[in-house]
Amino acid sequence: MKYLLPVLLTVQSIVYAQKPVLLEYQLDLRHNEIHVELIYTPAETDSTTFIYGSPPFGGQTDIFHGVKNVHYENPGQLKIDSSRRAITVFFRDNTPVKLSYDIADTRVKNNTLSQLFRPIITPEYFYIHGINLFLTPEFRNKDLKTRISVRWKSKPAMPVFCTFDMDNDGSEIINTTMDSASLRFITGASDLSVKRFINESGTNYLVLRSSGMPTQTVSDLENFYVHYNKIMREFWKDDRIIQYALVLQPYLHVNKSISGISFGNGFIGKYDKPDSLAVGERMGVIAHEIGHYYLSDLKATAGSNSEGQWFNEGFNDYLTFYNLIRAGLIDAAEFEKRLNKILRQFYNSPIRNTPNNKIFENFWKLGDYQRIPYWRGCVYAFYLDNVLLKSTGRKTGIH
Repeated sequence: MKYLLPVLLTVQSIVYAQKPVLLEYQLDLRHNEIHVELIYTPAETDSTTFIYGSPPFGGQTDIFHGVKNVHYENPGQLKIDSSRRAITVFFRDNTPVKLSYDIADTRVKNNTLSQLFRPIITPEYFYIHGINLFLTPEFRNKDLKTRISVRWKSKPAMPVFCTFDMDNDGSEIINTTMDSASLRFITGASDLSVKRFINESGTNYLVLRSSGMPTQTVSDLENFYVHYNKIMREFWKDDRIIQYALVLQPYLHVNKSISGISFGNGFIGKYDKPDSLAVGERMGVIAHEIGHYYLSDLKATAGSNSEGQWFNEGFNDYLTFYNLIRAGLIDAAEFEKRLNKILRQFYNSPIRNTPNNKIFENFWKLGDYQRIPYWRGCVYAFYLDNVLLKSTGRKTGIH
């Protein structure tokens, strides 16, 4: 009997270690800021360090400048290390502690990256990724897992869409993982339109800022997504049932046709004019981003020389051309025109022989550094497609 207590303590310790740590977030939209309150029940002794933002996400080396008015309401100390984007809270026991801060809009005007990766917060419109809203704990115990709950203290006086809880308009508490929330986002606007529709792939959402957008454009976008998604599912023999969001919003005072980023189960695109979005270059960009969902979850840093980046982007480009042909949205002549353009740009680039890992280090300098992974991977996919065609005699790729 004297051995029973240690055994019980061991079992309890294992169960406790496996239980996710809950971070409770409360949000309040205040003109050009979002006020955040975090309630945290300490999972470690003495202190916990939280990290804000990530420089590789859009090259945001100064993102911590947007964190304002950090306040710790419990007895104890607070340490801020801006060079690490770190906030450390010190505590005496496991009594829940409360940390509050404001997230400010730090965009550089007339800049595309500022509007894709940085918080946008205005009285009529906001857009913010989880990695720039929530704090990520840097636990000393690497086995600790984290979950978050998110609720609005007062729901914004505008429609809201959350890409990590798509059926929640902001009126209910969100419960998710830190990983799920980090690169997804919350957006709201006085003219936000959320259309939910069901097709063979599952539940899909078309999220737009509708002011000034022609009705025909909305209809074309929905028809394009339903049709192209069907083509992709057939190509990959993919029978998953998913939630997928196609989110398109106008740039603020930026003259660029379209650009955007995928976020796992969706795409956020920014454009300059609300006219035909499902044709030409814009259609190609949207199709490329949809392709990311089907291609893989391979990280850009994968491989000994960051080969994951050119596979993720360049192979995706080549397969996008192929599937646009299968969908009847471009013809072989258009494919040839686009591929020849890529070949010229790649082989005429002064940095074409730069190693992949050096390209990745300089990616956010843009220019050819941003395009090389796309060109390099697309050219290699075209080469492999022709090698397979020659060796097997069977039709592959676009042949």
